[in-house]
Amino acid sequence: MNYWLFQANPKIFRLREALRSEILETFAVKSHQKKIEIGDKVIIWQTGKEAGVYALAKVTSEVGAIEMTSTERHYFQVVPARTARVRLAIEYNLWNQPITKEIMPEGAAFKDFYAGLPKTNYQATQAQYDAILELISGLDEMQEPQENYEYRPRLQQPLNQILYGPPGTGKTYQTINYALSILEHRTLSELALEDRITLRERFEYYLESGAVGFVSFHQSFSYEDFVEGIKPQLEEGQVVYRIEDGIFKRLVKEAQRAWENGHRFVLIIDEINRGNIAAIFGELITLLEDDKRMGSREELFTILPYSKEHFSVPPNLYIIATMNTADRSTSSLDIALRRRFTFNNIQPQPSLLQHQSVLAGVDLIQLLITLNDRIALLLDRDYCIGHAYFYDVSTLDDLRNLFAYRIVPLLEEYFLGDLAKIGLVLGASFVEELPQLQSDLLADFPYEEELFDKKVYQLKDIQTLTESDFIRVYDVDYR
Repeated sequence: MNYWLFQANPKIFRLREALRSEILETFAVKSHQKKIEIGDKVIIWQTGKEAGVYALAKVTSEVGAIEMTSTERHYFQVVPARTARVRLAIEYNLWNQPITKEIMPEGAAFKDFYAGLPKTNYQATQAQYDAILELISGLDEMQEPQENYEYRPRLQQPLNQILYGPPGTGKTYQTINYALSILEHRTLSELALEDRITLRERFEYYLESGAVGFVSFHQSFSYEDFVEGIKPQLEEGQVVYRIEDGIFKRLVKEAQRAWENGHRFVLIIDEINRGNIAAIFGELITLLEDDKRMGSREELFTILPYSKEHFSVPPNLYIIATMNTADRSTSSLDIALRRRFTFNNIQPQPSLLQHQSVLAGVDLIQLLITLNDRIALLLDRDYCIGHAYFYDVSTLDDLRNLFAYRIVPLLEEYFLGDLAKIGLVLGASFVEELPQLQSDLLADFPYEEELFDKKVYQLKDIQTLTESDFIRVYDVDYR
């Protein structure tokens, strides 16, 4: 009987969680492939900050081209390239109280114990295995926990989801994190701790490799652009018409080919509500449902109208869409889409402006909170202003330009040019009342409406406003 040390890197594989769920059945073998035999004993070690022995196991197969199970695949931070593997039977599961370095047995037996070194597989000794086994017995750690643990993947991202909210809340910005969360089996909170440049580089890699597709819907976007259509092509001076796959069909084909290996794909649809949903998705809208995907109990397929191909959507293709709630076309969003997508509300987060909260005496956080409270009172929270508008503001001139070219035009669109309501949001520093019309300037005509009692307003020149004018938006008593 041989004895082995198998190591797992927590940056690649979540060993502890896999053992807790009792799903670990195979292990990669990169060294000593011809020496490992059925019946050999294995010490399973996790490297890193929480290093230690997490299990003792027995080899139950020859080393070979063994596929990891689909359940095991969920616990990989990064799915590795295919390599030789061996089947294991876990005999002592120590996930809840591993043998860490601090309590490892001492003595000559562990002089050549290679735990923590770079390789995956090392030869161990019977003395090392027996010493660990004796320690387990002494600490009474052979008893496994009484709870019944069932497999629950740490990542619970829905297959179809829409990030919706007012403009400037970072919906498109956040699609990068959502896509990486799906592709790398990581939580959004973990990804939020990483540098944005690093996240962006990884996203660009997936985009270039074809694991991610990106498309923006608009009013003229069609089924032929999204799924398939007949497009003219010039060949040897002649115009010929050929069936051309759209972005959705191309990504579905890639996902179908990789389905057996568990690789995931993501399609990002920006501004999904700007397109004609019924016309773009056509009969495929039903195929997006979880229980209608390939391999599910209610699997459905359709025959595409141009190519006559049988078509079904695999379960490893995820769709992330964005929707601007201030867009008036939102109200006509197809009810079929609402039933098939999970909606995640992305609201303004003024606290994210802490690093620039006070600018030339202007509290940007309080300014944004006040604007949105007033907009919500007059309209709805769907029409608030996002924090992202203020990210590039570092000087008073930046603030003037932001209001002149982005905030005020947005408010004019929201309130359909009603300057009186814009005045209720921004105050007298931004909007002023004009003198009443003079009747002697108008032609002699029997006009019955009370024209001359109507108040008329105009916007002030925003480029002349001072920091005090901006402060008075949220502090009406400021002088």
